[in-house]
Amino acid sequence: MTDLRLIISRPEPGEWLGRLDVVEALEKADWTGDDDMPLSILRHPSGAVWAVIEETGDSGLDCPNGAVISFPSDTPTVVIVAACLAAAATP
Repeated sequence: MTDLRLIISRPEPGEWLGRLDVVEALEKADWTGDDDMPLSILRHPSGAVWAVIEETGDSGLDCPNGAVISFPSDTPTVVIVAACLAAAATP
């Protein structure tokens, strides 16, 4: 397994990136964008799925074991990425 090293810059106050920061980080970890909504839904070969739920930046993670996690828009990028990576690595 290849180590994943991420550098995620803190956005300026009031700057909302539409969770693009999460998309870019997950793509580096072999997640792929959905055919219809590549910037809003990403899938991992393990069966994990992360998606932006609302225009406000809320998002959610469907884990391969059936658990569902919701992230409010103010959830830091590193928390979302860590949860996604952990879900994808869990057998």
